Amino acid sequence: MIKKHWRLLTAITIILIAMIAGAAWGFNRYYASLLSPVNQKNNQPISVNIPSGASVKDIGHILENKGLVRKAWAFEFYARWNHLNNYRSGTYVFNQTMSTGQLMSDLENGKRHERILLVDVRQGMWVSEIAQQMATVANLDKTDILKKLSDHAYVKTHYAGKYTFLTDEVFAKGIKYPLEGYLAPGNYRFKVTKKDPLTLDRMIDQMLDQTEHTFKSYETQIKANKLGSFHKILAMASLVEQEAPKDKDRRLIAGVFYNRLEQKKRLESDTTVIYSRQKRNRDYTLKDIRKDTPYNTYTRTGLPIGPIGAPAKDAIQSVLNPTASKNLFFYARPNGKIYYSKTYQEHQAIVAKYRHEWSEKS
Repeated sequence: MIKKHWRLLTAITIILIAMIAGAAWGFNRYYASLLSPVNQKNNQPISVNIPSGASVKDIGHILENKGLVRKAWAFEFYARWNHLNNYRSGTYVFNQTMSTGQLMSDLENGKRHERILLVDVRQGMWVSEIAQQMATVANLDKTDILKKLSDHAYVKTHYAGKYTFLTDEVFAKGIKYPLEGYLAPGNYRFKVTKKDPLTLDRMIDQMLDQTEHTFKSYETQIKANKLGSFHKILAMASLVEQEAPKDKDRRLIAGVFYNRLEQKKRLESDTTVIYSRQKRNRDYTLKDIRKDTPYNTYTRTGLPIGPIGAPAKDAIQSVLNPTASKNLFFYARPNGKIYYSKTYQEHQAIVAKYRHEWSEKS
């Protein structure tokens, strides 16, 4: 009897062991299938954004929703079992031929198949300021960027041949940066990979492409404009850009500049003194105003030798469509209010009344 019970117990134990082993084998096989690529034949790129602060569980659900893993819990279990708890946030490009192990490895190592980098060129920015933006975003050296962008030979070789609006005027003696005013304001997005890194030329080309689009949009008006060239239109637009934020005032100020040019009066724009100093403040002195540079409209008649910043499209439109008047002067208060006058006496009265505001502001 004892032998029979022992044999039965042994048989039951063997069966249970076999069942457990079979279940374990079956589960392992099922679990392994969950970690395998979703579709070995589909290598279409899928963009995935992993936000900063997301947990491994969160990432699993993001990948499952994107169709990159079969089950979020399997991804989470794999990551925790293998102690893969560190990852780098950002935008990645994966595909369905990648296993869970490959996905997690890329996330942990920050191996981004694609990154989106943004360069924000604001209205009125100088090349020197845009260079700082590009250097920061693309991890380049600002000094090297400015050296290249001040080098006429470099600009001729890399850009002038591709863009017909970059005429010989941008290479005139005294021009600080040939591309000043030509790097159009805007928010620029760049897809970056190891094979296609973000270079200076990539950034500059996209900005010049935008300027080319504006040039072609207004080409007929540009050719008919009395200033005689796109370069001079951009030069005036850059003054207008920095003198007034409102469209109405921009058109009026453009009209004042045209009137002064016709009467051979100096434009006497403070913005050209500020640009000559390359300092964004109004603490310039009478000595600065009297210091002669190709950009200083207090010492030279006519437009500055070139643009003094990146004008927005509406500033260019203001120059092409100015508001006609007999005004020869304007004065801007710190609050943005601008006064116009036809005579020097009227202008001086306005200056005397409001000049103290700028001293108080500084």
